[in-house]
Amino acid sequence: MDQPEIQRESEELAELGKRYWAGEAEIVSAFFQRPRSKEEHLLWLRLQVYKEMYGSGLLANPGGIILGLVERLREQHARLESQVGREEFLRTALVLHQEFSHYAMFADLLEELSGEKIDFQGLPKYQTLEDRKLQQVRSHCRETAGDLGEAAIDFTEGGRSAIFLVGMKLTGDPFLEKVAGVCAQVYTDELEHQEHGAGEVPEAAKTPEDWQRVRDMVSAICQQRLRMRNEMFGFPVSEERLQEIAEGKIEPLPVA
Repeated sequence: MDQPEIQRESEELAELGKRYWAGEAEIVSAFFQRPRSKEEHLLWLRLQVYKEMYGSGLLANPGGIILGLVERLREQHARLESQVGREEFLRTALVLHQEFSHYAMFADLLEELSGEKIDFQGLPKYQTLEDRKLQQVRSHCRETAGDLGEAAIDFTEGGRSAIFLVGMKLTGDPFLEKVAGVCAQVYTDELEHQEHGAGEVPEAAKTPEDWQRVRDMVSAICQQRLRMRNEMFGFPVSEERLQEIAEGKIEPLPVA
């Protein structure tokens, strides 16, 4: 494929993503548009803390994101300067630092609101049904499409930070302002992760058929992401509205 074709395919994929990212933003906005109880906030915070440690977007490691990055760093260290360059090693170390920082910030919020110390070994109990289904969709992509599947997963990582874009604008009480501060710190990191992932698609997709396969996987992942977010925030958006979003009946999320 020549460069103009790759550019057209990349733009089409980006437009597809913007629809779903706008959907995630709509779900989060619907939750925060009215006052919520402590238990309602604990629901989404618990899953977010779980996902920051064990989410399946960045890596397929069963031990979760943080352990997976530690193991990747160890593996890269063994090949440093021979097969792994300093820039690649530094990026892994940076992402490890960022991801654990995200976990720590949301864990702090959860502990403050609940008044209880984090039970680290008990984190998996916070995973929801729709998040488990999201992991299954990602696993299917990895197992059946190889590098193309990994590229599709990386492209969707973080949902273009839509949850944090909404969260960073929250005001109204001290707790929400703390949430906004955390979201503002996480937003930039996650946006860079998604942009890095988007850059991997042209490396994996070599034909128009490859690009179509990536779009199909991105749609499948993002539709399940919508259901995960909706469950995470107590179903503030109807199933009918989720279907409308999947059909493109939404203004795309404006992104740089």
